[in-house]
Amino acid sequence: MRQDGSLIDRARREAGVFPRQFWLLAGGVFVYLTGVEMAYPFVTLYLTGRLGVSTSTVGLILGLTVLAGLPFQIVGGALTDRLGRRPVIALGVAGSAALYLALGLVNDLTLLVAFIAWEAALGWPMFLTASNAMIADLTPFERRTEAFGITRVAVNGGMVVGPLLAGMVLVADPSFRSSFLLGGTICCAFLLIVALGLRETRPARGERRREPLGGYGVVLGDRRFLLFCLAALLPLYGFGQIWSIFPVALAQSQGIAPETWSRLLALYALSGTILQYPVIRLVRRRDAMLLMACASALIGVGLGGAVLVPFGWATRALFVAVALGVMLLIPISATVVSRLAPAELRGRYMGAWTLVWLSGYALGPLLGGMAVDTLGPKEAYVLVALTGLGGAALFPLLRARLRPAESAEETAALQAAEVAAEELPVR
Repeated sequence: MRQDGSLIDRARREAGVFPRQFWLLAGGVFVYLTGVEMAYPFVTLYLTGRLGVSTSTVGLILGLTVLAGLPFQIVGGALTDRLGRRPVIALGVAGSAALYLALGLVNDLTLLVAFIAWEAALGWPMFLTASNAMIADLTPFERRTEAFGITRVAVNGGMVVGPLLAGMVLVADPSFRSSFLLGGTICCAFLLIVALGLRETRPARGERRREPLGGYGVVLGDRRFLLFCLAALLPLYGFGQIWSIFPVALAQSQGIAPETWSRLLALYALSGTILQYPVIRLVRRRDAMLLMACASALIGVGLGGAVLVPFGWATRALFVAVALGVMLLIPISATVVSRLAPAELRGRYMGAWTLVWLSGYALGPLLGGMAVDTLGPKEAYVLVALTGLGGAALFPLLRARLRPAESAEETAALQAAEVAAEELPVR
């Protein structure tokens, strides 16, 4: 019992490192993603099965709307710094809720495409930019990777719960409309959390100075950041195909059925939910560029190997390896960006990073689809594996450039955290 009490005390101390606002945001992310995942995985099925839109047209709609929304992330980053994190988070969640409610209420394809474009520009990407900036505001730098990992656990939890709820709703209403409406309503519940509980965290602005290119002159002049973004496109090329081209390549090369793909997705989400925080906790003090290299290799080789090997236990193991790569890629990359960004420009840096992130989402399906059609699925995923290995080779070369000198304040904070950890009582 004394040992159990000690473990509970340690858990409380660990949780107490992060402020209550962070935990409120993490809980809200779980609510938001539950609503999103009740609707998002079924959009293409609804458009093709219920509205009679061809698969190629759906791919064109989704790919072009993402590309069209890229410039808005520059605006979103500036708004996050100027107006604050909270209003931009609310804008992003409202964009998602509007799309899913429209899918449940509207039959006109042209109007639905307008809502899809609206969400691609002002929905999830805006939320990603502002919430990343808020997490960086709320957490000490030495625990920031863990903080991003915790929010990723919330994302994965929503990816598990949302589809399960949608499955139960679809039994009663196979038209998808009830699932879309409930998903949009759950997104609106997060809006209430933002409005009633979440406080603004934007650092107080000092004396205003002229900012070239609206503040983005600093971002564009940061060679360390730009080099990191270019290298990150290599693993993002594979990451952007997980939910789009990868299942098509698996079906063509291995002949797997849709229900088998759904079970693989469940394995992916459960792996992230269970392992995300322990993995990040284990590697939090490791070199970020080496961790990014591991992430790139795991994503590239995992996806490529899963298409190349005969379907079976090896496929599942390789997909878990992909999940592990994503567990590293998302929180580590966000931490690197937050570390490179001056506090007063954190929103702009996160907006630029969101643009790079979405570029991977766009280039993965567009180039990956062309590669599958012209080369074949196995050859196309040999290229995915090679891009992942290219990132694994490139990130270690950036170690010296991407290791900013710690300030005296940061060094003191890190030393204090290490001393506090060593002095925790053991009963």
